Amino acid sequence: MDTVVSTIFFNGQFWVALVEKRGEDGTLSVAKHTFGPEPTNNDILDFYFNSYHYLRFYACQRIVRAKKRLSGKEEKRSLKKSFDLYKEEQREVLLVRKKERKVRYRADANEQYRRRCEKRKEKRRGH
Repeated sequence: MDTVVSTIFFNGQFWVALVEKRGEDGTLSVAKHTFGPEPTNNDILDFYFNSYHYLRFYACQRIVRAKKRLSGKEEKRSLKKSFDLYKEEQREVLLVRKKERKVRYRADANEQYRRRCEKRKEKRRGH
């Protein structure tokens, strides 16, 4: 059974829920949900009952082990590590998407160029 740990914190602009899911095989997945203004208990329950299933989890290579009881400073460091890990994984996914988009764009540009050349040839033939 998967273990889910979620942390709700204020990042300076919005209230954010950082959700970590550990699988039985030791894999770690991280997801983030932004609440906006400070969430009430009803907002949090609504998130877990309705929106949690639609979260996009990013698989992590490294595992950050959390201690049971942390002091304030340790908790902040652990939270920062988790958030940085989420950002890093998301950055890697976005980089892959960007490369795929670039390849598709080049293929489309080549296709358009080929069509223009064919059209030019048709005009020269005096159809």
